Amino acid sequence: MAVSDQCKVSEWNCELKRLNIKNVLNSIGRKTEDIISADGSRLLMLPDSGRVLGLFTPDSEENFFWTNPALNDKKRASSFFKAKGWHNPGGDRTWLAPEIEIFIGDLANPTGTYQVPRGLDPGSWRIECHDPFLRLASKAPIHMRRSKKKLNARICKEFKPAPNPLRNMNIKGIQYSGYEQNTFLEMDVIPSSPVQIGLWNLLQLPKPGRMLIPTYFKAKPQLVFGTAESGDFKIGRNLIIWNMDHGNTSCKMSIKAEALTGRAGYLCRSSAKSADWNLVVRQFSVNPSGEYVDALWSDPMDCGYAFQACSVNSGKQSFNELEYHAPSAKTLAGQNQTYDQSLVWAFRGGFADIEKVAKIIIGADFKTLNAGR
Repeated sequence: MAVSDQCKVSEWNCELKRLNIKNVLNSIGRKTEDIISADGSRLLMLPDSGRVLGLFTPDSEENFFWTNPALNDKKRASSFFKAKGWHNPGGDRTWLAPEIEIFIGDLANPTGTYQVPRGLDPGSWRIECHDPFLRLASKAPIHMRRSKKKLNARICKEFKPAPNPLRNMNIKGIQYSGYEQNTFLEMDVIPSSPVQIGLWNLLQLPKPGRMLIPTYFKAKPQLVFGTAESGDFKIGRNLIIWNMDHGNTSCKMSIKAEALTGRAGYLCRSSAKSADWNLVVRQFSVNPSGEYVDALWSDPMDCGYAFQACSVNSGKQSFNELEYHAPSAKTLAGQNQTYDQSLVWAFRGGFADIEKVAKIIIGADFKTLNAGR
């Protein structure tokens, strides 16, 4: 990692430590909720957007996730939420797939006709209960822009703390925080000409960093849009590493379900002033027998993709995304519901300790990473 990149990370993280995003949001009327685990780690929620905004260890105010710089102060945050267009505060969110039907109007001009439906994001989220876990729900009108079909969906999300999966392995020097997310989707029943819709979760993380995707065999990622720089991808027999440090344009890649183990990680520096590194891991269910409806923009018939990673460089918004899909449900009686469970585990510590964690939890061989420390 270049020295200049390290300085950028340091500046960003120091800024995060000075801010109280919770107070900024509350001051402009955007209520937040905290989920505090037994060990003192915290989850910061923005319920009316259905998002997890922040994940924090007991001993640090540094967020593992990326949040929009507009949330840094009251004036900027107020203007941000009043502006036209899509509001992306950051963190972990849920969308629906297929992207080429719900978000893109014309595949001949995908970027020019890309639109985030307001009924889906920010949606109409509300808190259904707090105890024994936080449960959010939203009703979303869905317009399939290419097939011209319309339907209604109901999405529910439950959040609760997730104990350290390595708590019995006595790995010292590691800070930890994590959560479990259970997501439910129910759609209108449409007897004729059924529609398939899948849950799609997207986790936004700070740049620069590297995506680590363990696989069952040597699998080549497919580009959804953009171009990757030469040498950014390292594809091994059982691991894909995407060095997402480079480039000034956006780029997205996708991997099919049959190659995936159901875990992926993201590695980045915590702060250039210390030896700490962050490793954020998401565990998700993979069912190659299921119907994964998201397709490549270049070929609507090429479906089956269950994992995606995206490098976003758009104006003041610069972050990386760890994304996964769940098998779809159909708008038919008895098939119009689906359920998904995922966990997010976040670790912070020295490089040697984080390397141990990565080897255990995602099987990552760091020999290919050490040269870039």
